[in-house]
Amino acid sequence: MNKYEHTQDRNFDGLAEHFKKKIYGSSKGEIRLQLLWEDLEERLLNDLPEAASLSVLDVGGGIGQISAKLAEEGHNVIVTDVSKDMLELAQQHFIAENIPSEYYQLKNLALDQLPQATAEPSDLVIFHAVLEWLADPQAGLTHAMNAVADDGYLSLMFYNKHSVIMKNLLKGNFRKVVSNDFIGEKGGLTPISPLDPLDVYGWLESAGFDIVSKTGIRVVNDYLNRDLQASRSYEDILHMEKLLCRQEPYLSLGRYIHVIARKRS
Repeated sequence: MNKYEHTQDRNFDGLAEHFKKKIYGSSKGEIRLQLLWEDLEERLLNDLPEAASLSVLDVGGGIGQISAKLAEEGHNVIVTDVSKDMLELAQQHFIAENIPSEYYQLKNLALDQLPQATAEPSDLVIFHAVLEWLADPQAGLTHAMNAVADDGYLSLMFYNKHSVIMKNLLKGNFRKVVSNDFIGEKGGLTPISPLDPLDVYGWLESAGFDIVSKTGIRVVNDYLNRDLQASRSYEDILHMEKLLCRQEPYLSLGRYIHVIARKRS
């Protein structure tokens, strides 16, 4: 058993509304979405020929905010999720954003069922905040990488173990750091498999992907206590995030790390 094989994959049926409120009902969710979208625009979308349309597969797409923005721009999107409750929220979001139904499909599929999602590999596969909920993250990433077309792109965001360690150090939870046990409580919203970035980069490169960019997601916000968060405006915090998120060592301390990687043909 490898160091990430802890438990079974997580399914958010029964927790979807709580997840939506907890993750996206706060400024931290907005920061996450803002930085992800900026990455996709600057590193990929802005370089496309005018009116070019990508085939997009959003694996474990949850509520589908990023996919909805892509569909709004005319890209053809398929959102998959093992949770029917999450897909219902995604449907509500697409409708609320007035996204034409011809630009998206929602499919209730597990990772090992991804070949059923589309007949051909996709130009862009999105795999955001899924790895850390899997019993075997490397195997899960392999499923996602296999769905990328040659010369296509993978947009991967994962929960960063370095950030978890630093946060515990700042809280004085030294025993937890020594034990190296960061598995979230059963039924909670703390991921079960925080990932070492070097492991993830190695998995990508050994599978034939070239890393195009890396961005730390929330390199500032999550280290501020509640009083400090309340005393600083969202705009000021976001400004600092953008200032530091692509610089080391701050990048590698982000709560999440977003990687865009291109599959070699």
